Amino acid sequence: MIKKLLQNKIIRYFFSAGIATGVDVSVYFIAFNFIYQKQDVHLFHWVALSAPTASLALSYTCGLITNFLITKYLVFTESDLRGIHQLARYVMVAMLILVLNYFMMSFLIKVLEWYPTISRIVSAVSVGMISFVIHKFYSFKVSKK
Repeated sequence: MIKKLLQNKIIRYFFSAGIATGVDVSVYFIAFNFIYQKQDVHLFHWVALSAPTASLALSYTCGLITNFLITKYLVFTESDLRGIHQLARYVMVAMLILVLNYFMMSFLIKVLEWYPTISRIVSAVSVGMISFVIHKFYSFKVSKK
C-alpha cells in the first residue's frame, strides 16, 4: 500500500515537503532557543536581526536544501531541465515563498502575539500548497518535445 501511495506525485511532493518542513522547524526551534538564545543578532554595528528573523533565515536555508534535493530526485524526476537551471528556478520560487513566510510570521508574532515556533509551523503550511503548482510548472517543468 505504501508503495502504491508513493507512486502518486502529489503524495511524494508533500512527503518531501514534510521532511523539509520537519528539518526547517527543528532547526528554527534549535536556532531560536539555543543558538540565538531568543536574543537579537547584531551584524556589523548598524544591522540587527530579531531572533525570530535570524532563526528563520537559518532554518529556511536548511529546509530549502533538503527540499530541493528530495524534490529533484524523488518527485519531479522527469524534468528535462539541467540541474543548475532547476536549482536557479527553485531558489527564485523559494525566495518568493520566504517573503510570504516572513510577512505571515511577522503578522502572527507581532500582531497576534503567537509564539514564534507555532507561527513558523502555521506559515509553512499556509504557503506550501501554492509551491507545488509553481514548482511543477516552472522549477521542474518538462518541455513539450
